[in-house]
Amino acid sequence: MGHHHHHHMEELTLLGVTQYYAFVQEKQKVHCLNTLFRKLQINQSIIFCNSTQRVELLAKKITEIGYSCYYIHSKMAQNHRNRVFHDFRQGNCRNLVCSDLLTRGIDIQAVNVVINFDFPRNAETYLHRIGRSGRFGHLGVAINLITYEDRHTLRRIEQELRTRIEPIPKTVDPKLYVADQQ
Repeated sequence: MGHHHHHHMEELTLLGVTQYYAFVQEKQKVHCLNTLFRKLQINQSIIFCNSTQRVELLAKKITEIGYSCYYIHSKMAQNHRNRVFHDFRQGNCRNLVCSDLLTRGIDIQAVNVVINFDFPRNAETYLHRIGRSGRFGHLGVAINLITYEDRHTLRRIEQELRTRIEPIPKTVDPKLYVADQQ
Protein backbone atom coordinates (compact mmCIF):
# COMPACT_ATOMS: atom_id res chain seq x y z
CA MET A 1 0.00 0.00 0.00
CA GLY A 2 3.03 2.31 -0.27
CA HIS A 3 2.82 3.57 3.31
CA HIS A 4 6.59 3.77 3.38
CA HIS A 5 7.18 7.02 1.58
CA HIS A 6 6.47 10.22 3.43
CA HIS A 7 3.70 12.52 2.36
CA HIS A 8 4.59 16.16 2.29
CA MET A 9 2.46 18.79 3.86
CA GLU A 10 0.87 19.88 0.59
CA GLU A 11 -0.33 16.34 -0.11
CA LEU A 12 -2.28 16.21 3.14
CA THR A 13 -5.88 17.27 2.96
CA LEU A 14 -8.63 17.98 5.48
CA LEU A 15 -11.27 17.18 2.87
CA GLY A 16 -13.73 14.60 4.12
CA VAL A 17 -12.72 15.21 7.74
CA THR A 18 -15.38 16.93 9.85
CA GLN A 19 -13.67 18.87 12.62
CA TYR A 20 -15.19 19.62 16.00
CA TYR A 21 -14.07 21.08 19.28
CA ALA A 22 -15.36 20.62 22.80
CA PHE A 23 -14.52 23.14 25.52
CA VAL A 24 -13.36 21.27 28.62
CA GLN A 25 -11.33 21.83 31.74
CA GLU A 26 -8.14 19.79 31.91
CA LYS A 27 -9.58 17.66 34.73
CA GLN A 28 -12.69 16.86 32.65
CA LYS A 29 -10.80 15.51 29.66
CA VAL A 30 -10.92 11.82 30.58
CA HIS A 31 -14.63 12.05 31.39
CA CYS A 32 -15.21 13.77 28.05
CA LEU A 33 -13.24 11.05 26.25
CA ASN A 34 -15.31 8.39 27.99
CA THR A 35 -18.49 10.10 26.73
CA LEU A 36 -17.11 10.19 23.19
CA PHE A 37 -16.24 6.49 23.35
CA ARG A 38 -19.80 5.74 24.45
CA LYS A 39 -21.58 7.97 21.94
CA LEU A 40 -19.52 7.63 18.79
CA GLN A 41 -19.50 4.68 16.41
CA ILE A 42 -15.75 4.19 16.49
CA ASN A 43 -14.28 1.75 14.07
CA GLN A 44 -10.73 2.64 15.10
CA SER A 45 -9.50 5.80 16.78
CA ILE A 46 -6.18 7.54 17.26
CA ILE A 47 -5.83 9.81 20.29
CA PHE A 48 -3.03 12.36 20.45
CA CYS A 49 -1.28 13.77 23.51
CA ASN A 50 1.40 16.45 23.61
CA SER A 51 3.97 14.50 25.64
CA THR A 52 5.22 10.94 26.04
CA GLN A 53 4.37 11.07 29.74
CA ARG A 54 0.77 11.99 29.04
CA VAL A 55 0.51 9.22 26.44
CA GLU A 56 1.34 6.59 29.07
CA LEU A 57 -0.94 8.15 31.69
CA LEU A 58 -3.85 8.38 29.29
CA ALA A 59 -3.39 4.82 28.03
CA LYS A 60 -3.54 3.67 31.65
CA LYS A 61 -6.71 5.73 32.28
CA ILE A 62 -8.41 4.39 29.15
CA THR A 63 -7.69 0.83 30.27
CA GLU A 64 -9.06 1.68 33.73
CA ILE A 65 -12.36 2.95 32.32
CA GLY A 66 -12.69 -0.34 30.47
CA TYR A 67 -11.50 0.20 26.90
CA SER A 68 -8.63 -1.49 25.18
CA CYS A 69 -5.84 0.61 23.75
CA TYR A 70 -2.31 0.47 22.44
CA TYR A 71 0.12 3.32 22.85
CA ILE A 72 3.30 4.48 21.19
CA HIS A 73 5.62 7.41 21.79
CA SER A 74 9.08 8.61 20.82
CA LYS A 75 10.89 7.22 23.87
CA MET A 76 10.05 3.64 22.83
CA ALA A 77 12.38 1.59 20.67
CA GLN A 78 11.60 1.93 16.97
CA ASN A 79 11.06 -1.81 16.47
CA HIS A 80 8.58 -1.88 19.36
CA ARG A 81 6.70 1.11 17.88
CA ASN A 82 6.65 -0.56 14.48
CA ARG A 83 5.19 -3.73 15.95
CA VAL A 84 2.47 -1.87 17.87
CA PHE A 85 1.59 0.20 14.81
CA HIS A 86 1.49 -2.93 12.65
CA ASP A 87 -0.82 -4.68 15.13
CA PHE A 88 -3.06 -1.61 15.24
CA ARG A 89 -3.15 -1.45 11.43
CA GLN A 90 -4.17 -5.13 11.45
CA GLY A 91 -7.17 -4.16 13.56
CA ASN A 92 -6.07 -6.02 16.69
CA CYS A 93 -7.06 -3.09 18.90
CA ARG A 94 -9.58 -0.30 18.54
CA ASN A 95 -7.74 2.65 20.06
CA LEU A 96 -4.20 3.97 19.71
CA VAL A 97 -2.81 6.70 21.98
CA CYS A 98 0.28 8.46 20.70
CA SER A 99 2.50 11.51 20.71
CA ASP A 100 3.60 13.31 17.55
CA LEU A 101 5.73 10.71 15.92
CA LEU A 102 3.33 9.68 13.21
CA THR A 103 4.68 12.43 11.02
CA ARG A 104 2.47 11.57 8.09
CA GLY A 105 -1.24 11.50 7.51
CA ILE A 106 -2.67 8.39 9.06
CA ASP A 107 -3.54 6.31 6.04
CA ILE A 108 -5.37 3.60 7.89
CA GLN A 109 -8.74 3.10 6.24
CA ALA A 110 -10.28 1.81 9.46
CA VAL A 111 -9.51 4.94 11.50
CA ASN A 112 -12.67 7.04 11.44
CA VAL A 113 -12.17 9.08 14.61
CA VAL A 114 -9.11 11.13 15.57
CA ILE A 115 -9.12 12.83 18.96
CA ASN A 116 -6.74 15.57 20.03
CA PHE A 117 -6.80 14.90 23.76
CA ASP A 118 -4.20 17.68 23.87
CA PHE A 119 -4.58 20.37 21.24
CA PRO A 120 -1.41 20.82 19.18
CA ARG A 121 0.52 24.09 19.29
CA ASN A 122 0.86 24.69 15.56
CA ALA A 123 -0.94 24.22 12.27
CA GLU A 124 1.58 21.81 10.77
CA THR A 125 1.21 19.38 13.69
CA TYR A 126 -2.57 19.69 13.48
CA LEU A 127 -2.52 18.90 9.77
CA HIS A 128 -0.24 15.91 10.29
CA ARG A 129 -2.50 14.50 13.00
CA ILE A 130 -5.81 15.08 11.26
CA GLY A 131 -5.02 15.30 7.57
CA ARG A 132 -5.32 12.42 5.17
CA SER A 133 -3.28 11.98 2.05
CA GLY A 134 -5.31 12.83 -1.04
CA ARG A 135 -5.49 9.21 -2.22
CA PHE A 136 -7.37 8.17 0.88
CA GLY A 137 -9.76 11.08 1.29
CA HIS A 138 -12.13 8.85 3.23
CA LEU A 139 -14.59 10.04 5.83
CA GLY A 140 -13.70 10.78 9.39
CA VAL A 141 -14.27 13.09 12.33
CA ALA A 142 -11.64 14.91 14.31
CA ILE A 143 -12.49 16.02 17.81
CA ASN A 144 -10.39 18.57 19.66
CA LEU A 145 -10.55 18.87 23.44
CA ILE A 146 -9.98 22.58 24.00
CA THR A 147 -9.08 24.18 27.31
CA TYR A 148 -9.26 27.89 28.07
CA GLU A 149 -5.54 28.16 27.26
CA ASP A 150 -6.07 26.60 23.81
CA ARG A 151 -8.75 28.98 22.61
CA HIS A 152 -6.48 31.40 20.72
CA THR A 153 -4.44 28.58 19.18
CA LEU A 154 -7.68 27.03 17.93
CA ARG A 155 -8.63 30.19 16.05
CA ARG A 156 -5.11 30.71 14.72
CA ILE A 157 -4.85 27.17 13.36
CA GLU A 158 -8.30 27.46 11.83
CA GLN A 159 -7.22 30.62 10.00
CA GLU A 160 -3.83 29.30 8.92
CA LEU A 161 -5.33 26.14 7.46
CA ARG A 162 -8.39 27.99 6.12
CA THR A 163 -10.66 25.42 7.69
CA ARG A 164 -13.66 25.26 10.01
CA ILE A 165 -13.59 23.68 13.45
CA GLU A 166 -17.16 23.68 14.74
CA PRO A 167 -18.54 23.20 18.26
CA ILE A 168 -19.43 19.53 18.67
CA PRO A 169 -23.17 18.87 18.34
CA LYS A 170 -25.13 16.71 20.80
CA THR A 171 -25.25 13.99 18.18
CA VAL A 172 -22.68 13.56 15.45
CA ASP A 173 -24.30 12.42 12.19
CA PRO A 174 -22.96 8.93 11.39
CA LYS A 175 -22.97 9.80 7.67
CA LEU A 176 -20.01 12.06 8.39
CA TYR A 177 -17.72 9.31 9.58
CA VAL A 178 -19.25 5.83 9.39
CA ALA A 179 -18.94 4.00 6.09
CA ASP A 180 -22.02 2.52 4.45
CA GLN A 181 -24.59 4.76 6.13
CA GLN A 182 -27.59 5.14 3.82
